[in-house]
Amino acid sequence: LMLLAGISGTGKSRIVRKLAQASITEDIQKLYDPKSIENGFKRWELHKPANFELLQVKPNWHNSLEVVGYKSNIGGAHYEFTPFVEFVVRAWKHQDVPFFLCLDEMNLAPVEQYFAEFLSAIESRSIENGEYETDPIIKPFMNFGEEVCTQMINHLVGKVDASNVIPDSIEAKLVERFKTKGLTLPKNLFVLGTVNMDETTFSFSRKVLDRAMSIVMNDVEYDKFFTGETENDMAEFDDRTKSLLINRPIRGLEAEDNDAEVVEQYLTAVNEKLNNTPFKLGYRAANEALLYVSAAHHFDGSVDVNSALDEFTLMKILSRIEGDKRSIGNLLQDLQQVINESYPASNKKLVQ
Repeated sequence: LMLLAGISGTGKSRIVRKLAQASITEDIQKLYDPKSIENGFKRWELHKPANFELLQVKPNWHNSLEVVGYKSNIGGAHYEFTPFVEFVVRAWKHQDVPFFLCLDEMNLAPVEQYFAEFLSAIESRSIENGEYETDPIIKPFMNFGEEVCTQMINHLVGKVDASNVIPDSIEAKLVERFKTKGLTLPKNLFVLGTVNMDETTFSFSRKVLDRAMSIVMNDVEYDKFFTGETENDMAEFDDRTKSLLINRPIRGLEAEDNDAEVVEQYLTAVNEKLNNTPFKLGYRAANEALLYVSAAHHFDGSVDVNSALDEFTLMKILSRIEGDKRSIGNLLQDLQQVINESYPASNKKLVQ
């Protein structure tokens, strides 16, 4: 889960579409939208890559029905599906390709209300018998009764029964998973929410901020815009990049090249300054710091641990701190003793 914040018009939702264009394959695009490649497969011209979905959050989303759907008895017992659920299932069918969901204007409604199941599920990630598992966002389909279960399977997976199912196929595995475990989150799903902070939006609770990485996109480079460079600012993902994105470790202590000693010293020093405040860091932050340092090294071997911790601090620590002089006192000045010039981006933010 990532939050893309900043002023309007800096390309927050566009960059999510670009990520999808960079990683989509011709086979998957042809499967779901053959008309889009009638004149050849041109990834950067695809308006809607098959691994991309845009959901526009509405101000009246005060429960999760618009996200995970619900069972209805109107017109006969059935399950009302949503684009979100259908997109999650599509990601399950193609687990070797990243899938990107963009929640546009994510904070037009309280995130912890309409996205409750997702926020809970991402906290339950584990590896069991070599399989990536989370708690379900929809309970096991067999709990809805045989008739509704069959309808749900037919809608999401296709009409699969003993007469036409291929043993050990992805369809067979999904049928068994959805029936017995429900709809869980696949490891190749990335949710990015665009955020504008104004009088029409809700602020984020620490529950949400604790579960997300936050990037502020306020930089505007007109020189690149007017020369067209901003339209060509991403390269096609190779197989290594896709694998690094999808096959991520879950436990930071088990991640390679995590610089655990340096991370421990840094977070301990930061937490000493955050002591007796509501902004103190827990075990979740430590785990994600280790994961982030490890990922930074693997994506770019030239990145040192301080640069990675600088980015992590901006995204995960400073985004939590809010309040005026009366409520936070000298906290920002105290943090500068730890978040010093060795962490230039975060130090600059503290000065501001």
